Amino acid sequence: MKYQFLLFDADGTLLDFPADMTEAFHRMYAAQFAAQRPFRQELLACYEACNNRAWARFERGECTKNQLYISRFVEFLDQTGLTGDPEAVNASYFTALAETGTPYPGAAALVERLCQAHKLYIVTNGNVVSQMPRLRHAGLMEYFQDVFVSEAVGVGKPDKRYFDYVAAHIPGFQRENALVIGDSPSSDIQGAVNAGLDSLWYDPPGLNNVKSDAFTYRVETYDGILRILEHV
Repeated sequence: MKYQFLLFDADGTLLDFPADMTEAFHRMYAAQFAAQRPFRQELLACYEACNNRAWARFERGECTKNQLYISRFVEFLDQTGLTGDPEAVNASYFTALAETGTPYPGAAALVERLCQAHKLYIVTNGNVVSQMPRLRHAGLMEYFQDVFVSEAVGVGKPDKRYFDYVAAHIPGFQRENALVIGDSPSSDIQGAVNAGLDSLWYDPPGLNNVKSDAFTYRVETYDGILRILEHV
């Protein structure tokens, strides 16, 4: 068995973030903005675009995590004409997000099987307030040795320093025996490259509109993950 340590991304790999984000946004909007304007679907689309741009800035190292969180709502308020305190809106959103936790079908079965022969860890760019509750609500926490949330680390994927921190805090960690498993080429796969780690790009059809050639392995299904790990 080549890979003793499996470093799993959470959102987009094990957790259905679009479903959780949508639910959290609806709850936040009801609490913060319903008195100003009835909800319309284009408001959610506007937030998603603002959020994606903020995350792209973070992954390029152009802003801190807290700047990411606040700037997306500053932009959202500016584009929609809604009024509010971006920090209060962000806090309301995270409170709502912490109440979600939707695993993809088969995610629990996958990690339950893998934890019998491997040591599993979560490597996530999520936030401390919501990420741990979501993993618990999804029924996944029991299968992982530890969870490394970038907000607590102080730096996130794809920064090499994030993975150096992870490596330093896993007992007996050896880079040649570790595999990063995630859906994001810019965060998970590039992070693995930066840290000198092998990677498995989980790339279900229709999930990503980007291409990558930096991965060690690529699969489209959870069964594909199992097949790779059974033969290396």
